[in-house]
Amino acid sequence: MGSAILRVEREGAAATIWIDRQPKMNTLTVAMRQEFPGIFRELDGDEGVRVVVVRGAGGKAFSAGGDLAEFLGLAPADLESWGDTLTAAERCRKPVVAAIDGFAMGAGLELALACDIRVATRRSEFAFPEIRLGMIPGSGGTQRALRLIGMTRAKLFMMTGRRISAEQAEAWGLVTQCVADDGLHEGVGAIVRELAERAPLALRTLKMVLNRGADASLDTALELERKSYAWLRSTQDYAEGVTAFLEKRPPKYVGR
Repeated sequence: MGSAILRVEREGAAATIWIDRQPKMNTLTVAMRQEFPGIFRELDGDEGVRVVVVRGAGGKAFSAGGDLAEFLGLAPADLESWGDTLTAAERCRKPVVAAIDGFAMGAGLELALACDIRVATRRSEFAFPEIRLGMIPGSGGTQRALRLIGMTRAKLFMMTGRRISAEQAEAWGLVTQCVADDGLHEGVGAIVRELAERAPLALRTLKMVLNRGADASLDTALELERKSYAWLRSTQDYAEGVTAFLEKRPPKYVGR
């Protein structure tokens, strides 16, 4: 699965997608972008994987953005469609954690924002520098950042193209958690272990309800929540969770 630049490693219930283009600060080529949907689709269908982690190799960058050398060789129709490839992280029904160490900029930040949880080291830096190049974020960045940090901050962040620190990104809500520079493995590992213990079907359903409900009216979102809750009642995991609680033992979820 994947290539030498995008490789997948498994450890227990977690699968890590490594972006490994270190000489280019893990910038994303068009070919790399096009690999993401297939990788996420395969991991989504693997019952042994409970959580997916996306991480940049080398300790200098999660991904510093897109490969600018390719940009002027692409037609408008190509650019219109390529942004959807990074949405594969959001379409994945399993929890996806972005482990960020170093630069997360442009398309790299857009990929991170398509993940469910973002853990970043304190030395990490974040930016949408597109405006400095006569363009705008085009792979989901404008809308996902807007929904996370609000209009006032989103306009300042994207209209100036300025860099912000991990601490500021955490304060704004752009990242979930900021950890020490040597604490990324431990911080991500703690979240992965916690998520891996949860009921897979409930997690899948909750991710859908949160993502879809955020863009719906309150009445529609509440209806989606009620119907989803009622559906989960038919699952083995629901019965196992309640039974384990009553029997005062840890639950054993199987995703059924």
